[in-house]
Amino acid sequence: MATERSSGGATVGWLPGGRVGARALATLCVAASAALVLPSVPAEAAPKPTLKESQAKLKKLNSQVDHQDNVYNKAKEERQAAKKKYDALRKSVAEDQKTYEHLRERVAQLAAAAYKSGDSGDLPTLVSANNPEDVLDQISVFTQVAHNRSTEVTQFLNAAQLLQRQKAQAQQAAADLNAKLKSEKAQLDKLKKQAAQQQSLVNRLGGGASGGSHGGTYNGPASGPARLALEYAYAHKGDPYKYGGAGPNSFDCSGLVMMAWRHAGVSLPRVVPDQYNATRRVARSDLQPGDLVFFDNLGHVGLYVGNNQFIHAPHTGTVVQIESLSGYYSSNYYGAGRP
Repeated sequence: MATERSSGGATVGWLPGGRVGARALATLCVAASAALVLPSVPAEAAPKPTLKESQAKLKKLNSQVDHQDNVYNKAKEERQAAKKKYDALRKSVAEDQKTYEHLRERVAQLAAAAYKSGDSGDLPTLVSANNPEDVLDQISVFTQVAHNRSTEVTQFLNAAQLLQRQKAQAQQAAADLNAKLKSEKAQLDKLKKQAAQQQSLVNRLGGGASGGSHGGTYNGPASGPARLALEYAYAHKGDPYKYGGAGPNSFDCSGLVMMAWRHAGVSLPRVVPDQYNATRRVARSDLQPGDLVFFDNLGHVGLYVGNNQFIHAPHTGTVVQIESLSGYYSSNYYGAGRP
């Protein structure tokens, strides 16, 4: 209903009786204004994380970084292996290309002979094709082959098909591996950024890692190659963790293990899953100094030193250090291996 005005007041259709006085209307306005400016009850602020909670979250993030680091390194190795296969394939394709060109010349001779005899059919079109793909685009070629049963023509077509298939497979494999590597790298960078932010929070809460003293001497019972590996690892106590590091002054977890055993004359792969596969399984109750100990679903590795302890390069913001196989590392223990 429309609002009407008169000298006696205002007509408001949605009020009982339809008419109110100016004083009543003013009262309503004041009440409405008061309701609008009532102070809101502040939301309860989220409690700030404790140092212990922040460190636990950091450890989890760094575990994810370690795992993704291994996935990314594995993808790089796969691409490198694929590149070697691709290079070998290129040599093979080069030989097949020579065969293709030779057969092309033979078919050209057939075409010339057929032309002279007046029975050239589609062969001139076939010979004029610039590459194997163009050859295979000439559908009429297959009709010609069916009628002409020439060994040279059949071999020529087979060579064209082989070249096309090899090139397509190599290109697809390269594209797939490059896409996978790009995706794994993006995920790794994302996790590293989150871990760095969490490390900053831990540092602000007073939980930053102290460098401590550098170097140390192994005085345990290990002998032979195991002792040499542990002596190397102990000599690098206090060296900073560095993603992708394999010495001489910084390490990631698998880099430290690989270099320690290399010092002992034993070659181990670069990434954690491959190190696991390259070693013999050892029960936890049978651990000996120098054995590799694995954690976080093959996302982390260290070297057992005895007395339920191991030496490792934990994660960004820490240094090579000795820790107990208890608490977090006990609950996330995966297995052990002996080179």
